[in-house]
Amino acid sequence: MPPVRVWLLSSGSSGNLAIVEAEGHRLMIDAGVGLRSAVTRMKALGADLFPKSVSGVVITHHHGDHMGQVQPLLKALRAPLFLHRGIEADVVRRRVDAREYTPGTTLRVGPFEIDALSIPHDAPQVAVTVSAGGRRFGIVTDLGHVPPGLAAMLAGCDAALVEANYCHHLLPLGPYPPRLRDRVAGDRGHLSNVQTGELAARLVSTRLGKLYLGHISRANNTVERALETVRGRARGLEVDAVPHGVPCLIEVGGRLTQMPLPFAPAVGSP
Repeated sequence: MPPVRVWLLSSGSSGNLAIVEAEGHRLMIDAGVGLRSAVTRMKALGADLFPKSVSGVVITHHHGDHMGQVQPLLKALRAPLFLHRGIEADVVRRRVDAREYTPGTTLRVGPFEIDALSIPHDAPQVAVTVSAGGRRFGIVTDLGHVPPGLAAMLAGCDAALVEANYCHHLLPLGPYPPRLRDRVAGDRGHLSNVQTGELAARLVSTRLGKLYLGHISRANNTVERALETVRGRARGLEVDAVPHGVPCLIEVGGRLTQMPLPFAPAVGSP
């Protein structure tokens, strides 16, 4: 089976961007990392962003850490942009080759089939799975609780990145003001380690072979706490973690390669 690779250039509030490669094509999911940073991070993982470029850019929601760098990236990549109707981006839609996709239907871009499921967040947000080369990879971040259908969606993946954003013990002790703490822990905020562990427990003995924990808060969580909680609730499922902002190469059905810190914050780079 041909390899399917995912260059996860950053996961976290400082920027989110993943590039999936299969059958000689690439697809970008989210655009929260600047062009210069994206090129540097790809090279650190042993690959070049150019000249291969990407076949399309799919955005999950309009928060800046997922979409803030979309215009300079599109200008350099010369790729079409795919947005669902809930994304607030009227200016971007007028300036670039923007096309609409609908959650609940399959979007086809080159060899990739992208399926999206609406999930609860304080901006219209979707979980996505990308299928190509006989493999399927899921990306699920920025959701306040686990909605119906999400476990079944992930159970059909070979590997997936799911957020374990905060530790419910650390959040009340952290630096966030009460209003922001309430937002993070609310039903339209982010998943705690415990919530992610409960979801992971439902994925034991399914097709999912590897679960990667991402979007881990630097202020309200640690990699060690996330891994301990999720692994403890999902014994039998292989679980690894992607530290905040650290670029990683995921071989779907295979291994994870992480680059060591430090890396400059991804968001806002030119």
